[in-house]
Amino acid sequence: MQVSKIMSANPVTISPDKRVGQALKLMQKHNIRHLPVVKNDQMVGWITSRDLREVLLASMLEKITVEDVMLKSPLTATPDTQVEEAARLIYEHKIGGMPVLEGGRLVGVITMMDLVSAFLSMLGLLRTSSRLDVLLEDRPEALEEATRLIKEAGGGIINVALGPAKEGKRSYYFRITKCDLNPIIDALKQHGYQVVDFIP
Repeated sequence: MQVSKIMSANPVTISPDKRVGQALKLMQKHNIRHLPVVKNDQMVGWITSRDLREVLLASMLEKITVEDVMLKSPLTATPDTQVEEAARLIYEHKIGGMPVLEGGRLVGVITMMDLVSAFLSMLGLLRTSSRLDVLLEDRPEALEEATRLIKEAGGGIINVALGPAKEGKRSYYFRITKCDLNPIIDALKQHGYQVVDFIP
């Protein structure tokens, strides 16, 4: 999935000559924590609510502008950046978000919340579902047969996550559309598979 699918397009921006107090009020008004700084239709910086809080008291005593405290060369993404890559950058650099640029022009903002929402959606956690944890031999045939049994017993598989391998076996976590799990569990047990846990 590309960043363009989950970013906030047409983000709120501020000019570099504004006071930091104005920037903070703008963030509060729109319930955001990051502001791209734009001058003459070009992004010239990036400012966060944390940056503003650190200088807010001083700004009451003297004229401190957004330009004085903004980050002039922030990390950026493009609309074509993969969501996984954006998540890696945000995690490794311990930032809450970053601007999305296309040809040097600001086209959006991607934040940690956008990424969390995207991953929850990818994992099927935003829809009603059940989970079935099955211990299988660590070989492709076992997974294929367990998957077939689940489907034949009426389970619609949303996704499968892998647990660590231990002594030739591995836990597989099946996210399944909400259904009665009993026929599925019975079918797996009849074929010798161990159901470790489940969430109906």
